[in-house]
Amino acid sequence: MKIVLAGGSGFIGTHLVSHFQKRGDELILLSHSKKEGTHFWDPEKKQIDPSLLDGADVVINLAGESILGRWNQEKMEKIRESRFSSTRFLCETLLTQPTLPKFYLNASAVGFYGDRGEEVLTEMSSSGHGYLSEVCRTWESIPNLLEEQGVRVAFARFGLVLGRGGGALEKMEKPFRMGMGGTLGSGKQYMSWIAIEDVIGGIDHLIAHTELSGPVNFVAPSSITNKEFTEILAKTLHKPSPIPIPKFLLSMIFGSGAEVFLASLRAHPERLLKSGYTFQYPDLGPALEKYLHRKEEIG
Repeated sequence: MKIVLAGGSGFIGTHLVSHFQKRGDELILLSHSKKEGTHFWDPEKKQIDPSLLDGADVVINLAGESILGRWNQEKMEKIRESRFSSTRFLCETLLTQPTLPKFYLNASAVGFYGDRGEEVLTEMSSSGHGYLSEVCRTWESIPNLLEEQGVRVAFARFGLVLGRGGGALEKMEKPFRMGMGGTLGSGKQYMSWIAIEDVIGGIDHLIAHTELSGPVNFVAPSSITNKEFTEILAKTLHKPSPIPIPKFLLSMIFGSGAEVFLASLRAHPERLLKSGYTFQYPDLGPALEKYLHRKEEIG
């Protein structure tokens, strides 16, 4: 199978690259840097060797600026434009090829739904309000270019992806190991999370299940509150979690980017479950036990 992957240097992408290489797929890895084993592209300058895309069975686009960090005007513009420009350029270039891919998967996020309290959010739930919802809504609209030409298109609405080797858990682990972890804000907000193994398994599931298209929630079936998440993480590390971080302090540090930590998103993986996907890590405890007590190779 020929797979084109954009955004393969991030946490999810690194694991996907290892997975596809071990499986023996023909992998075309698009990268902004000219590293060995990658193929250079620059969406902003519209630079790519279009022949790389010809004959691709699957195209996966994970490219985009990290949403973590302090949001100022420059950061928010990078978040927006890195997603829009890469997706638009990739889709437009694919349309120039003699043959179109069978399947195109674009990253998205549960931020699509906005801050929704205790509401259970399935793929049928409406978009929310606010900056991230607007970004996700526009981001998901761009691949319509391919859908109109008969390409099967899906959007992976990722929750918080957990695993060893980087990502959010690596940032959380150090303060908790030092006994300085705590709830964020009220702690009542729901967190939608997923183990990296289920990201990989879910993507394989989407590739194989040709009846699936459109939005797909990439979250574990057991979304929990931030307070519950904090308690399980502290217990796994055998540490206390005595230092709650109030909302005002998060806002001082991250500006409006504090919504990443404070929005309540109780997403449910309805389409994965109904199509027969079995989660390797449906519950948080066993996933954290693996990642925090066993060092394993990526993939």
